[in-house]
Amino acid sequence: MSGETRGLGGYLAEERSRLFDGASPEKREQMLAAERTREVYRAWNAVCAHTREGSHATGLHYRPETNELIVYMDSAAWTQEMTMLREIIRARMAATGVDVAGLVFMTSKEGYASRASSAAAAGTAAGTNGSPDSPAKGPAGSSSARRAAKTPPPHKDLTPAESAVIDREVSGIKDQRLQEALKSAMKASFEWRKGLDAQNKA
Repeated sequence: MSGETRGLGGYLAEERSRLFDGASPEKREQMLAAERTREVYRAWNAVCAHTREGSHATGLHYRPETNELIVYMDSAAWTQEMTMLREIIRARMAATGVDVAGLVFMTSKEGYASRASSAAAAGTAAGTNGSPDSPAKGPAGSSSARRAAKTPPPHKDLTPAESAVIDREVSGIKDQRLQEALKSAMKASFEWRKGLDAQNKA
């Protein structure tokens, strides 16, 4: 094992301890909720992000307490049409491995809808700055989404070897949902660190 990989292992061990070992039950529940939210958004995007209907979605909000996905549409007509299609969409999301209790379609506030509809085809339905895992959180999210698009956080993808080290670090956690939540958090943390290092060296 190279020195670089050993260094990565040390860093990830610290992250595991920081994120998980000392976490309160409430914090662990928050991690699980965040991971579940990402899974639901990914399922929506897999089914709808690149469709005519999906291009009229202006934001998503997941309610973990009821297992419902709230989808904001840019007009009342599209809200009505998507409401009629909700069981078909829910079944297709379930086919990707994510089963939500319900889909609720709502119309975005006037003013936000007109701005968001023009951006939807470029990825608003898929997520902030076109990311499939970071959707805009409804009408209130427009200004923060534009700021994020201007100044994206540092990010650099992990190599297969680095991903394997993360897998080893979380392999001892028996709860599969907690394991996946911790893995996602550690992956995001290290990708941010790599991106920051790359920026500093540029």
